[in-house]
Parts: sequence; C-alpha cells; structure tokens
Amino acid sequence: MKRKLAIGLNILPMKRLIFSIQLLGIISIAAFAGAMIMLYTSLVSFWEQIPAEDFFNWYSNYSSGIEATTGPLVMLSLFLPLLAILLVRKIPQSRIYWLISFLLCIGIMAITLSYFVEANTSFATRSIEAAHLNESIHRWGDLHLLRISMALISAVFAGIGLLKYLSNSNED
Repeated sequence: MKRKLAIGLNILPMKRLIFSIQLLGIISIAAFAGAMIMLYTSLVSFWEQIPAEDFFNWYSNYSSGIEATTGPLVMLSLFLPLLAILLVRKIPQSRIYWLISFLLCIGIMAITLSYFVEANTSFATRSIEAAHLNESIHRWGDLHLLRISMALISAVFAGIGLLKYLSNSNED
C-alpha cells in the first residue's frame, strides 16, 4: 500500500506538468489565432482604403512591431504542440489530435514562409507597383484568413487532445 501511494505521488506532478504544457499549447495556438484575427479585422480593410504611399509609409513604420509581437506566438504554437505529442506519445487517443494540431501549425508556417515572407518584404521595400497594391493586399488577406482558419482548427484539435488525455488519465 505504501509503495502504491509513493508511486502515485511521484506520477501526479508529472501528470500536472503534462496537463499544463498541453493547456499552454492550446493557449499559444489560440493567442496566435487571436493575433491574426486582430491583424485581419483591423488592418486589411484599412490598408485597402488608403493611398499606396500612405500604405507603404504605414507598413515601413509599424510592420516590425507586428513581427516582434507575433514571432514568439508562432514559435510557441509550433514548440508546445510538438512537446505535447512527445509527452502523450503513449496515449494514442490523445496523440493523434495533437499530431493533427501540430501539422496544421506546420502548414501555417509553410504558408508563411512560402508567401508571407516575400509579400511582407515587397510591402516593406515598396517593390509592388501602386496599381497592383490593392490586389496584393486582397490576396494577403485571403491567405491570412486561411492561416486563421488553420490556427482555430488546430486549437480545437489540441483541445480534443487534452480532453482525450484527461479521460485516459482518469482511467489510471
């Protein structure tokens, strides 16, 4: 009886740690989605309405602040789901949902690297012709909505992964 009690006390803190990391993973993905929603809702329509020169000036003044703010959220939304996968690797009911969540985050990063880095650079360097700027902003917004959708779906899958972990933990 004492041995079981001692083992139970040693396992309990680990389960709390695993729970906490999963919860932080969900929060980081949701925070990243929220930041992207804020960018979309507050900026895209504003960008489309202002003259090209005003857009380029605005972008050169403020884009670095956006990148500095969202960068850590991007990294956390990649690292914490990966860590969650490793921590729940022996619980397939949970692991599959965390894997899907992580793959969606990888997809967001792939879109970011394949489109947004170049698009944002072209905004910052003013290499887009003014006549094509609204089209570029519209495409930026459309792909940004895709990333938002992927992040929200990722957060839902992560949440299901946590629930599956908790239901499995209650069986122990």
